[in-house]
Amino acid sequence: MHNALFDAVLKEKDPMYDAAVITDDGIEYWHNENCNFANNGHSVTKFFISSAIGALVTEGKIKTSDKITDFFTNEEIGDNIDKGWYGVTVEHALQHKTGMLSVPYGVDEDKHIELIGEDFLKYVFSINIDAKPGTEYKYTDAAYYLLGRVIEKAAGMTAYEYIREKITKPLGFKQWGMILCPMGHTIGGGGLYSRSDDNAKLGFLWANKGKYGDNEIISYDYIKAAMENDYASTSFRGTDVYLKTGAKGQCIAYSIKRKAATAWHGYSYSDGNARNDRLLIAFCQYLDTKFGELKE
Repeated sequence: MHNALFDAVLKEKDPMYDAAVITDDGIEYWHNENCNFANNGHSVTKFFISSAIGALVTEGKIKTSDKITDFFTNEEIGDNIDKGWYGVTVEHALQHKTGMLSVPYGVDEDKHIELIGEDFLKYVFSINIDAKPGTEYKYTDAAYYLLGRVIEKAAGMTAYEYIREKITKPLGFKQWGMILCPMGHTIGGGGLYSRSDDNAKLGFLWANKGKYGDNEIISYDYIKAAMENDYASTSFRGTDVYLKTGAKGQCIAYSIKRKAATAWHGYSYSDGNARNDRLLIAFCQYLDTKFGELKE
């Protein structure tokens, strides 16, 4: 199997676990036989959370303008909430513009879990809101933990269960799972374990404007808003390729204009961002070869 992306994958010095490309012609999939099929996607998880929010918006169950605190009782929120939280919306969380500027919160390090304790929700609401919501960008897993809890409230089931029923089951995922917090709620900011050929199916759903066959899972209006406002969907160097990456060199990327998607997992010992840049360049080369260079 040879194309610009897979050739680049095979040249990577740090471990690559799998990679996939989907177009209307079908799926191309490469898997390292020495690795698991389902692997850690790190922050690629946030693309799944954004997709679930989009599905709920499409169903009319939430709006991106809804206030985060409106989904929870005073008992769930706790007594230590910073008052700035009452101005934070779903969109602010999607954009990492909640106003949290100093966030000692992570899902992958024991020191953070020990600090948080069992109740992640009360802990996040106790974090100071230091900037006006919507004004300053600060990337954090905490915002997407909140979104996972919002999904649970709006859907009447955990974010994992909703994603399974609304997205992964209809798309035919083979192997996947999501990590839960100590109280049984979906972590949201990370903790997705999945296959690249499955992840690429979600990317292809976005490339197909939110439709799977005749079924609209995510409205194109939400997808356009996500692309324009960076709801875990960012343009690669101003191209028609949009993406969400993970910390160690994982990615889901898609192009609506050329109706194609890709995904990969690996582990970079040095710089996952540099790896993703190399492979995204190769994916763009693949698109140019297959579809011709995009003319505006």
